Amino acid sequence: MKCKAILFSVVLMIAAVIGFMVPVKTSQAVETPKVIVDPQLMKIFLTPVEVIITFKGSEGVTSEQLSILMNAGITKGLSLKSLPMAGVLATKSQIDKLSQSDQIQSIYLNKKLQFENADSTDLTGVDEVRTDDTMRKLNGGLPVTGKGIGIVINDSGVDGTHKDLEYGSHLVQNVLGSTNLNAVDTLLPITYTEGVPNTDNNSGHGTHVAGIVGGTGAMSGGKFEGAAPGASLIGYGSGAALAMLDVIGGFDYALTHQQQYNIRVITNSWGDTSDSGTDFDPANPINIATKRLFDRGIVTVFSAGNSGPNNSTISGNYKKAPWVVTVAAGDKTGKLADFSSRGEEGRGGTVNIDGQSWKWEDRPTVTSPGVDIISTRVLSPIPILGAVDDANYIEPAYLPYYTTMSGTSMAAPHVAGIIGLMLEANPLLSPSEIKSILESTASFMGDYQSWETGAGYVNAYKAVDASFKKKK
Repeated sequence: MKCKAILFSVVLMIAAVIGFMVPVKTSQAVETPKVIVDPQLMKIFLTPVEVIITFKGSEGVTSEQLSILMNAGITKGLSLKSLPMAGVLATKSQIDKLSQSDQIQSIYLNKKLQFENADSTDLTGVDEVRTDDTMRKLNGGLPVTGKGIGIVINDSGVDGTHKDLEYGSHLVQNVLGSTNLNAVDTLLPITYTEGVPNTDNNSGHGTHVAGIVGGTGAMSGGKFEGAAPGASLIGYGSGAALAMLDVIGGFDYALTHQQQYNIRVITNSWGDTSDSGTDFDPANPINIATKRLFDRGIVTVFSAGNSGPNNSTISGNYKKAPWVVTVAAGDKTGKLADFSSRGEEGRGGTVNIDGQSWKWEDRPTVTSPGVDIISTRVLSPIPILGAVDDANYIEPAYLPYYTTMSGTSMAAPHVAGIIGLMLEANPLLSPSEIKSILESTASFMGDYQSWETGAGYVNAYKAVDASFKKKK
């Protein structure tokens, strides 16, 4: 009996094993989870690669999701706090295993990207101007760079110890022009302290602006060069504390030294928010000064202000003068920045000045890049400035020399540099012709009205091309 019982037990065990091994038919097929795997990963499986795992969900990576990675044998990576994503090192077999998980949405290669900030000259068409063979031939065989055109940076100052803005060669003059009426005890003519290598040691604003206008990109192998790297830059620095007299001193200096430095453009990234929503005032000293510059063939460029997105926020009635160029700020996608100041629909008027009738409008002239712009930083002392964005956008080797800023302060110098290119192409252009060309060649921004963006996004290539054609 015992032998029969043992034999029966063995038979049952064998039957159980065989039964376990035989596939069981089901009435419903089991679907494999549809995880999207980057096709580029299929080509890069020789060694572990950097991949981005996106889990299903809307919050940060959970402990349960982390356990999925660990169960796949992944031990190196970073999980995000607010997004359901993790960056990890994974092999082909690990990725194959993760692709079967119903908790994972996608697996993508952590691709190397190009910083858009380094391409602001590309966005405006400046790079195309520089490389176009026809324009080079029209320019005597040399690229159009604004060569010989004097551009004044009427700002906080310029650090001419920076190789991109080297004093004496590229920065042909650097002036400390801050006025302090409390420091004088009699009537004296204004004096300029010229030949100061660094006039921007407490702000960094003017140095950043100067780099956008015409930095050579010397400390980045040309990567972060300005719009007109061949221009002759003239710094007029009033320091971080700015008053109307200070900036008028900059206009005065431009007129006084126009012949010496062939000054044709002056850029101004400052304003007065208390003067927003006001009518153009022809008696304002700044308007009088800029009209004088206009009469002498000097183009005045203004930033529109950073009080958007509301209307009637352009920061200064003098930015509505018919003879100046006022610039709104756009982003890298061709949209208007939220912070960029707007004018007001239908607002404007006619004024009579020196026997001539002028029509003014409450709007910018054009729009140009003003969001996350990389340009020159002051070298000493090194300020914080855009420290957070700098770490995200600028390679470590370039951090000591460049910083990131946003604002219409960054948009205006782009246009000032482009005007320098136009004037090299055709030195006979008048300020009125320059403004007209900028407007007629700007790219239409369909989602906006002219009182928000002006004529549209500036197009350097078309503007320079039209300047050459005007010469014929």
